[in-house]
Amino acid sequence: MNVFFFDRKLFIPNKSQIEIYKIFYKHLKESGKITFYNDTTVEELNKIISSLKLISDNLILDISVIEKLRENFKIDFKFKKQADKYICDVSFINDKEIISYCDALKSHNDIISNWNKIRIIESELNKYSFFYRDDTFVFLGNDDDYYDFLKHGKESIQKIGSIKINDNEKYFSFRNGNISEFFLQENEDGKYNFSFNLEGISKEELYNVVDSYKNKKSYIKLNDNTFINLGDASIIDTIRMIESLNIDVSDKKDTYELELGKIYYLNEKLNGDIKKIANSKETISNALEKLNEIDENNSEIPKKFNGRLREYQIKGYNWFKNLSYLGLGGILGDEMGLGKTIQTIVFLASKQGKHSLIITPTSLIYNWKEEFNKFAPSLSVGIVHGNKNERKKVLDNIEEYDGLLTTYGTLRNDCLEYENIKFDYCILDEGQNINNPKAETTKIVKNINSKSRFILTGTPIENNLLELWSLFDFIMPGYLYSKEEFSNKFIKKDKENLDDLKILIRPYILRRLKKDVIKELPDKIEKKFLVELSLEQKKLYRSFIKDVQSKLQNPETRGNNMTIFSYLTRLRQICLDPSIIIDDYLGESAKLNVAKDLIIKNIFRHKILLFSQFTTVLKRMEKELKQEKIDYCYIDGSTSSKNRIKFVDEFNTNEQKRVFLISLKAGGTGLNLTSADMVIHFDPWWNPSVEEQATDRAHRIGQKHIVEVIKLIAKDTIEEKIMLLQEDKKILINNIITEELEDINITSALKSEELLDLLLN
Repeated sequence: MNVFFFDRKLFIPNKSQIEIYKIFYKHLKESGKITFYNDTTVEELNKIISSLKLISDNLILDISVIEKLRENFKIDFKFKKQADKYICDVSFINDKEIISYCDALKSHNDIISNWNKIRIIESELNKYSFFYRDDTFVFLGNDDDYYDFLKHGKESIQKIGSIKINDNEKYFSFRNGNISEFFLQENEDGKYNFSFNLEGISKEELYNVVDSYKNKKSYIKLNDNTFINLGDASIIDTIRMIESLNIDVSDKKDTYELELGKIYYLNEKLNGDIKKIANSKETISNALEKLNEIDENNSEIPKKFNGRLREYQIKGYNWFKNLSYLGLGGILGDEMGLGKTIQTIVFLASKQGKHSLIITPTSLIYNWKEEFNKFAPSLSVGIVHGNKNERKKVLDNIEEYDGLLTTYGTLRNDCLEYENIKFDYCILDEGQNINNPKAETTKIVKNINSKSRFILTGTPIENNLLELWSLFDFIMPGYLYSKEEFSNKFIKKDKENLDDLKILIRPYILRRLKKDVIKELPDKIEKKFLVELSLEQKKLYRSFIKDVQSKLQNPETRGNNMTIFSYLTRLRQICLDPSIIIDDYLGESAKLNVAKDLIIKNIFRHKILLFSQFTTVLKRMEKELKQEKIDYCYIDGSTSSKNRIKFVDEFNTNEQKRVFLISLKAGGTGLNLTSADMVIHFDPWWNPSVEEQATDRAHRIGQKHIVEVIKLIAKDTIEEKIMLLQEDKKILINNIITEELEDINITSALKSEELLDLLLN
C-alpha cells in the first residue's frame, strides 16, 4: 500500500493517481522540480494541469503559468435588448470551455477569478452606464449616456474583447439616414415632382431630425428608441441636400416640387447611383439633357447681325439662347474686355419682336446705343434717359421698340412707370450695381417684371458672398433660398458648404478669362512702384497717425465706422498730395513727381491712362501736364455720357492726345481705350476688381501691344496695407467663381476691426 506523508498529513492515493504520479516522480527525483520552457504550449500546460488535478484538488499555479493560460481565453460582450432594457452578457471563452462573467466571479479558478480583466470589464461597462445586476450587465443611464455609449463606448469596449449583437442590431448602432431611393417625375408646368425614402427615418420623424440638426444637437432619439448621430457625415450630407433642394420637411408631405435647375445639383450629389435613381433614371436623363443643352446646343447666328463673333462669344450666345429657352436666367461673368455687350446684342438680335429692357450705368448708356446701331441696326432701341417728357414718350410707345435702354438712376426715378410693363428679357450691365440687397436701387430693379433675366458683370463677387446671393435673387428669385438661409448655409459656416454652392451655381454663371480664350491678346505686365514720401509728407503723415491713434482711445470713436473711414481717407490723401486737404501746404508730393516723370519718359513710346479716385489729384495732374505742354483728355463724374464718347474717340484717333486722366469710379468701366498700352494707378482702391476693370479699358480685344500696368504705392503707409486687403478679396472671387476652392476664411466687407487694424498697427 502506497501512503504519503506531507505537512503532517497522510495521503492515501488510489491506483490511477499513483500511475500519474510516477510520471512526475522521475523528474522530481532527478532535479527536485519540473521546469516548463517558454515554448511550452497552452495545450501542453492544460494537459499537465488536468493530470495534476487528478492527483490533488489543492493545486497552486505560479503567476507566470496563470498568465500563459489566460492567453487562450477570449472575452465576448454580447449585447441584446430584452423587453425595455439593454443588456450585456460577458463570457470568457477558450478552446474547451465557456465561462460566464457570473461563474467567473463565483469560481475558485485562479485563472479567471483573480484576473484583473474582471475589474477592467466592470469599470469600462460602468463608464458607459452598464451595471452588474442579476448576473448580467444592465444599462441604467439616460439618453445622453446611451448616445455616448453608441458613439464612444463600443469602440472602447472592443479594445478589451469582441462585441456580438444577437438580435435587434438597430438598437446598438446609429441609423445613417441615407436616401435609399427617390422618385422624380416631370409635371405639366415643366417642374418636377420629387419624393424620397430614407433608411430608418420616417417622413413624420424627418422634420425632428432636421430641426435637431439646425439647433446644433448632437443626436436625436427616434420613436422606436433608435438613435441618429447628427454629427455623422452621411446624415449631414442628407440634411444638406434636403436644404439645398429647398425642401420644407415641416409639412411632412410625400411629394415636393423641384425646379429644373436643382436636378443638376441632385444628380451631382447622388453621383448617378443607379440603385437610388432606378425608378427615375429616364426622367433624370431627360432633365440633364436639357441642362447640358445650355452649353451644347448651337443656334444659328441671326442674318441681320453685323459682326463677327469669336468662338467663345458664339458659346456665350448659345448659353443665352438655351437658358432663355428653359425659362432660366444667368450671369455672364466674362473677364473685362471679352465682349459681354456684343454677346448680348447678338442674343437680342435673335429675339427680334420680343421686348427687352437693358439697364446700364449712366456712363455707358450711349455706348450701348452705338453698339446696337453698329451690330444690330434692324433692332429698334429706345433710350429712356434725360428729359422726363422724352422718357415718358418712349415708355408710352413701348410697343414700337424691341428694346429699351435706361440707367439705374433713371429707373429709380421712373419706377412707378414700369409697374404694368411686362418684358420678355431684362438685362443688367455692370450688374454688381445690385450686389447690396438692402439698397433701394436693388429693390427697384428686382421689381421689374420679365420672363428671363440676365446679368453682365466681370466681378460677380466684389467683397462677400452675400453679393452673389443678391445677383441670383434677381436672375432666379428663391433659387439660392432666402437671404437668411443663404447666410446660415454658406457664410456663417465658411468652407463647410461651399462645394454645394459651387454645384448649385455652376450652370448659371458663364465666366471666361482672357488668358484662356484669346491666345493672341498681348500680355499684361504689372509693376508696383514703392514711392517714398517726401520729407514734408512724412512729417504730416506721422503727425496725423499719432493724432488719430490718440483719438481712437475713445470707445465712441472706435465704434464709429464713418469716423474711422474719414481718418483713413485723409491719410490716403496725405500719401497722394497733402495740398488736397491742406491749403497752405508748400511741400512736394512724391507721387505727383513720380507720375509726371513716368509720363514724360514714356509719352513718345506709349499712350497712357492715369486713374485716380480723387478728382482733386486729377486736377493737380492736369496742371502739371499743361505746364509741360502735354496734350491730354479728361473724364470724371461730371462728364456727360455724350462727351465721354467724344473724348474716347478723340483719344483713340488723335495721335497728339497721349495721356488720358480718368476718375476711377466714373471711367473704370465701359470704355474701349485700346490705343493706350500703359496704365498708371495713382492710388490703390480697396477692391482689386475695380482696378482690374480700369486696367481692362486698355487690355482688351483690339489691343496689339503688351500693356504695362504701374501701381504707385506709398512706402511704409496705409497704402501697403490696402494691397494686402486686395489679396484677400482676390482669393474670395477666384475660389468661388473659378472653382479653385482652398482652405480659406470667407472675407466680408470691411468691418470696424479691419479698419482699426489699418490705423493702429
